[in-house]
Amino acid sequence: MRPPEVCVALPVKNGGAYFAPAIESVLAQEGPTFEVRIIDNRSDDDSVGVAQRYAAADPRVSVAVNAADVFYYGSLNRALAQTHAPLFVPFAADDLMRPGNLARKVEALRAAGAGFAHSPATIIDSTGTPVDVWPDHAATPRLLPAPEFFERLIPRNAVSCQSVVARTDALRAIGGFDGRSYYAADWLAWMRLALRLPVVTLHEELVANRVHAQTGTSTAGAAGLNGRDVPMTLDRAFLDAALPETLAGRHDAMVALSFVDAANTLSRSGILRIAQGWAGYMAMGRAVARVPHDAELLAHYGHKVTEAGLAAPAAPWHAVAPAPADAAAADALAQAAHDLAPLLGRLSIAVAGDALPSTLALLEPGFGRTSLDVEVVGGAELGDLLVPGRLALLPWGDAAVAAVEAAGLPVFPYDVPDPFARRPDPARWETVDAEACLP
Repeated sequence: MRPPEVCVALPVKNGGAYFAPAIESVLAQEGPTFEVRIIDNRSDDDSVGVAQRYAAADPRVSVAVNAADVFYYGSLNRALAQTHAPLFVPFAADDLMRPGNLARKVEALRAAGAGFAHSPATIIDSTGTPVDVWPDHAATPRLLPAPEFFERLIPRNAVSCQSVVARTDALRAIGGFDGRSYYAADWLAWMRLALRLPVVTLHEELVANRVHAQTGTSTAGAAGLNGRDVPMTLDRAFLDAALPETLAGRHDAMVALSFVDAANTLSRSGILRIAQGWAGYMAMGRAVARVPHDAELLAHYGHKVTEAGLAAPAAPWHAVAPAPADAAAADALAQAAHDLAPLLGRLSIAVAGDALPSTLALLEPGFGRTSLDVEVVGGAELGDLLVPGRLALLPWGDAAVAAVEAAGLPVFPYDVPDPFARRPDPARWETVDAEACLP
């Protein structure tokens, strides 16, 4: 038997009342032959039972249950690795396909020789009521050759994941969906495909994305993970060997735009201080670090700091920091000072007790030849240096963050967790090919 033309991957975890309508909207598609691979992420409701009932009634449906919860992208990768279909659709257990979705996109993709085809989505609420249309592609040409669509994906994702029909071989060639990015692995895949292959944009709303409090995007956004994953994912995309030189030269400026966008999203979500997580002013500070000579961006940073109820640092910035505990911490502090060097006038480091000689030895490799005015204050606690108008440099997760912000100072965290600091784990389906992922 010939394999189906399309694999519709349908990850689910506790699909609830939305799950059966999602399945039925796929099964109602006409035109190309397809399979529906339902992959359960350890649901504790009746999602597996619902899926099995559809599988018993329709041979196009199969059901698998992951040994552990590998999240949405891990389940997509499992389906991507196991299918024989030449085309792949990353769908979701709470969304809906409109009639003609698969037929229209498969036809358009094949006619253009594209890497993927996509469309805007109707945004619906928990009751199915339309509330918006996203993304807005009214001005996007139907066909864009590589790498022209790449720039339309910046500073944020502009592709509804569940609207995509992609070439299976093209997705496998980039390692699938890089699951190290909890929030934005699909965005990274679209960027990498857009660098290599044409992209088709259909302008009709051919899917419906349901937005409710339990979606993965909503829960990740509430935790501030978008502030971490979105700019870092874009930063990673610039390591792709397929990136043209004309785009490579705009690396920092484009990543700064992504940090600005994340900062605004975080602020709207009420995540204003770092004591709460990835905060709005923190993301804006990282934008400033990328393009420190942008006066408008500096003004935006000051506004975000003030919005958080803190005193914006006076230029040139006077940063304060506690003494590093070891050589690794000293290196991280030196790197933070280097990143902010165009903005810093002075760095004061508090050294408690009799630790001055050992602290100086730790600081020497990173600061011994710096042109920055570094003041090592012996016999001082960090609290002694917390003067409004200054900026505190602290490691990410440091217990002093809340106290520093309570004293009215903004914090520039360093040594922040990077989801891409390790290789993707194939055992957890974080990739279908670790060697094809970006380093």
